[in-house]
Amino acid sequence: MATATGIFLLSLTAIPVSYTLNTVQTFSQDHRAVFAVACLVIPLVVFLAYLISRRAKPRDWFFYVFSLFAWTSVIDIILALSADGIIANFIDFYLKEGEPYLNTAYGMMINYWDGTGHYFMYIMMITAIAWNENYREVGLYWVGSIMNSIIVFMPGNILGKFGSEVRSSYFLNIPYVFLPVYAGYRFLHERKPTKGSVKPSSILSRPVDLVFVVYLIGATLLAFVRFLAALDSPFPFAQMYLKDYEPYLHDPVSYPKLQMLTFWFYYVPYYAATIWALLYPGASWVSDWAIIHAGASAQAQVSHIGGSLHSNTPYIYRVPAEGRTVFLIINVTLLVVPQLLAWRCYSVATGKASDSKDD
Repeated sequence: MATATGIFLLSLTAIPVSYTLNTVQTFSQDHRAVFAVACLVIPLVVFLAYLISRRAKPRDWFFYVFSLFAWTSVIDIILALSADGIIANFIDFYLKEGEPYLNTAYGMMINYWDGTGHYFMYIMMITAIAWNENYREVGLYWVGSIMNSIIVFMPGNILGKFGSEVRSSYFLNIPYVFLPVYAGYRFLHERKPTKGSVKPSSILSRPVDLVFVVYLIGATLLAFVRFLAALDSPFPFAQMYLKDYEPYLHDPVSYPKLQMLTFWFYYVPYYAATIWALLYPGASWVSDWAIIHAGASAQAQVSHIGGSLHSNTPYIYRVPAEGRTVFLIINVTLLVVPQLLAWRCYSVATGKASDSKDD
């Protein structure tokens, strides 16, 4: 059996495991028991991944990290489906005694993304390691995605209306804080010399880059307005935006507010640096950070769009029907354009851009 196939099948064991644990009454009554069994299952999954890969002897220890995370991604999709009422009697005990804030619309969305987007990334990276292939770009994309999730999710659990219900299982998220930071550090330091030759030229002679500069300026202005709206600024435009397009920013769960703060304090400095790099091309960091930004934007926008529209969000905080078109145009643009920007920067860095001769 191929090593990657074995890990894929191992991840699917999360389904019978969650169903079996749900039949144990103790777990639906004691959050400490839930935490304890999770602490036992995690090393067991890593050990089974070691046994499966023993012959292949993967050289990268992140193989075992991604194997564990792939398994928990399957748990997360089960959590999302259970919280959404699509399936039942699988992992209800964890939603009750483990992390009850996962019952929120935002909690469902991050679990949906982890059980799909992140899961595919893990399988890709596991396969690449097993085949001794490079997975750096996928890794950078994952780092951006998982870090955006953690920056919003971890403080949101404490600051939101579920802050008084934080249980010991909250600390099971700690590996998702430190391991992506280390992975990002490692991937960034593995950068190879770029192949693309960049010639100094006016931004006006590079229409594709000019479009991205205009987008980044617009995204910066929008981030400022949403930042003000999230903090309930009396600024008229911010109040109008909050009322007509995104009342979700005032949802008591605090996740959307924290996402707006993340856009302002983390994304905007990236926007400014990238505008400069596009105006004066040649910076070696642009491609890597564009990929990280694309991953972060994908996770942020999928979770934000889903949370804004989901029925679990109180009606008064959902997107008004008359403002839905504008809301979708804004947020889908913030989802799609970073992916195109990442592809553009990567193509230029590797000499694949069709108009690289003009750059």
